Formats: sequence, structure tokens, C-alpha cells
Amino acid sequence: MIRITSKKAGFRRCGVAHPGETTEYPNDRFSKKEIAILEAEPMLVVEHVKDAPKPQKPAPKTGKGSAGATKSTPASKGTGDQAKGDGGSKTS
Repeated sequence: MIRITSKKAGFRRCGVAHPGETTEYPNDRFSKKEIAILEAEPMLVVEHVKDAPKPQKPAPKTGKGSAGATKSTPASKGTGDQAKGDGGSKTS
């Protein structure tokens, strides 16, 4: 991202009337030649800013536990716990 601040509102350079406040442009907005012209212009302050990663959407809250985490416990083998469920067998 390129951030440009003009020392005088409306100052024109490279086909843009630069406002008095700082304006951000995508990296591909200006050619390499135009960037060199903008950087050499004493009426403009040009900064190259590393693009911040786009924020990710937070995971939906489940309402269980403090962070929505669940505990997984292994099933007991041959202890009679299978009577509580379907026993692991599927019949159609």
C-alpha cells in the first residue's frame, strides 16, 4: 500500500489531485516511474506501507465451556458402555 500526504490540498502530480489529508492507494495504482516522480516531489510525503492481513471472522461461539472447546474421551472397550448408545454397529 502507498500512503501519500500532500503539503498543500489539491496539489496535482501524476494525474491525481492530492488532498490535504493522507490518502492510501493500492500498490498497483501507480507505475514504478510514477512512484519515483511522487517520491522526488517535495510537496508530497510518500510512504510504502506493508499491507495488513485481512482480519478473519471469529469462530462461532457454541456456549459450551470457556472457549467453546470440547473434551474428547476415548470410548471404553468391553466395559458395558456400549449399552448406552448404539454399540457402534449400524443396522438398516
